[in-house]
This record gives sequence, C-alpha cells and structure tokens, in this order.
Amino acid sequence: MKKEKVFEVTHQSILETAKALFLENGYRNTSTRDIAKAANITQPALYYHFSTKELLFIEINKQIGSQLKNDIEQIEKSPDSLENQLIKCTNALLSVYHRDIFSFIHQSAAEMEQDNKQQLFYILNDYYLEPIQAIFESNQNPLSNKITSRKAAQFYLMSLSLLFSTIHQLSTEKERSEQIADLMEMVLHGVLS
Repeated sequence: MKKEKVFEVTHQSILETAKALFLENGYRNTSTRDIAKAANITQPALYYHFSTKELLFIEINKQIGSQLKNDIEQIEKSPDSLENQLIKCTNALLSVYHRDIFSFIHQSAAEMEQDNKQQLFYILNDYYLEPIQAIFESNQNPLSNKITSRKAAQFYLMSLSLLFSTIHQLSTEKERSEQIADLMEMVLHGVLS
C-alpha cells in the first residue's frame, strides 16, 4: 500500500476509534493512550495525525455536526408539521449521541484551551442551533411573542437532556417513540391544559 493510502487509512481509523470512545466514555475518560491502543497504533503515531486530544475531539465533533446539520437541513426542507420535524431531528440526534449534547460539549470544553473551547461552541452553534433555529423560522405557526427562534432552538436542545437519561434504557421502539412524542408535546405546548 502506498504511503499516502496508509496515512489516509490510519487517519480514518483514528477518527472512527476516537469517536466511538469519546461518545461512549466522554472526553475526560478517554485518553490518547486508550485511542492508540484501540486503533492498534502507537501513541506517537496518533500524535503524528493529531497533535493533541483536543484537536482530535474537535475534528470528530465537526464530522458528527456536519452530518447532523445536513440531516436537519433535509428535515427542514420536508413539508411536515413542526412537531414531526422536531421528532425527526430528535431521532437523528439520538442515533449519534448517547448523552445530552449540551452537557457533552460543555463538559468537554471545560477542560480545553480557550481557542479550542471557542471552536466547540462554534460547532454547537453552526451545526446544531442554527439548523434547528431554521426549522422554527420556517414553521407556519408563529412562536410566542417573547420567544425567538434562537431561544426556541436552545430550549429544544436543552430539553433533550430529559431523554438521554432514559431513552437508551427503553426496551421497545414504541416506548422510545412515545417518550419522544411526549417531550415534543411539552416543548411545543407546555404542560398546562
């Protein structure tokens, strides 16, 4: 295999391995030693591809965010009710994340250099908040007078933390769907009748 191909294959292997470990164990509980071992490479080889754990984590979040942004933009373009669009967004997010997105990014950022922390917040804004904000903006039903589409998108994402604590423990697809539908009902209509 040519040198460039070996580099590319190793690089991709590092990204896939690190992604799985970060999503499973979190940023703090995943070391570069863990990643190198799982990818069957040495730690110096890992650092040849990514000079720091922070840069590797940012790259993974860009990849995940880019795919989810694309998914959310496709959902926004589909003619459907706001509730169904948010349910589809929730399913897309749950298919990747095993923990609350806000907490996952904020807790990870707390341990990073300021420049890298800022990059994570740009990813959160550009790949998650803005596409979801666009869904609220394209909706035919107006939002409450005091609620902007930005605040609605933030509230939606933060509300998902309620799902992450239980959703992966549910045994059936029906239970999962019901819990997502209940949450979307509360997000959009509140809890009072």
